[in-house]
Amino acid sequence: MLTEFAPGRPAREADSALKSASSAEAAARQCAVLWFGEILARGLHRELGYASMQQYARVELGYSETRISDFMRLVQALERLPAMKEALPEIGYTKIREIIQVASPRTEEKWVEEARTSTRAQLVQKVKRVRARATAKPAASLFAPPADETVLAAEVPVRVSVEFTPEQHARWEALWEQVRKRGANGDRAELLLEALQVMASSECSTTNNVESFPRGKSDPNVHIHVHQCPDCGQVEANGRPLGRANAERVQCDAVVSTPGKRATATIAPRIRREVLARDRHRCQAPGCGRTRFLEVHHKKPRARGGAHEPANLVTLCASCHRLWHERR
Repeated sequence: MLTEFAPGRPAREADSALKSASSAEAAARQCAVLWFGEILARGLHRELGYASMQQYARVELGYSETRISDFMRLVQALERLPAMKEALPEIGYTKIREIIQVASPRTEEKWVEEARTSTRAQLVQKVKRVRARATAKPAASLFAPPADETVLAAEVPVRVSVEFTPEQHARWEALWEQVRKRGANGDRAELLLEALQVMASSECSTTNNVESFPRGKSDPNVHIHVHQCPDCGQVEANGRPLGRANAERVQCDAVVSTPGKRATATIAPRIRREVLARDRHRCQAPGCGRTRFLEVHHKKPRARGGAHEPANLVTLCASCHRLWHERR
């Protein structure tokens, strides 16, 4: 029950009334997020006469663009983080709002437990530290034995922001609609990288949906440089730590350079070419078939005695390869 505002109350009463109002505000915001997600997921805004959720929120709810963006981000994060969505009533809106900035499907349960045992102020500080580790550039201190925060930092998504003019944004939406109509699958990040690969490649071309590949060519024309600390084994790309799945994935099909030694490929180029040709330069994961960002994967892991033989190798795209190692 909210205490009606009245000026001149004693300190204790004013403090109690404010805390009660703040608690009710957080509970109401949490409930609003869940209803917002329900209307968005079921497309109920269209039944109410609005073409988009943003339009509905502006007109019917009077939300600012900032609040709409905040709610959209929160709702979308909760959809991909089921454990966090389930814990929302227990943990509360304000804590969830902090940890969705850094949580991933592999770390959400750790963050939920952290939220249960920490105050909001403690949680804010830990999120800041983990984000700082995730974006830190190479330094001597980075190559330390992995700690809890270092493991969490390796799973923090890297966000890229692009500013559009209204006309450019309209083109962006129209192009995504065309992509969806053509049945393209996968997340937006992978599709964007594939589009850039097409523009950057001068050796592969697409005409009438038929790809042509240079004969005998198996090396990618985009190389990612990954570094591994010889002492602690931590793996980095572009100065950012990689999680276990990505670290295993890149070592599946790589060229290893050790100081003072000749660079060697984990899979002999001849065998790699043979496997790619056998698989017709397409991802072999069921229902995929992508032809870009292809990698060769060991069916039986090398750590368990898997050989570098064609029978133990299969072509996967980067996205499917990452998923395999995540689920292992």
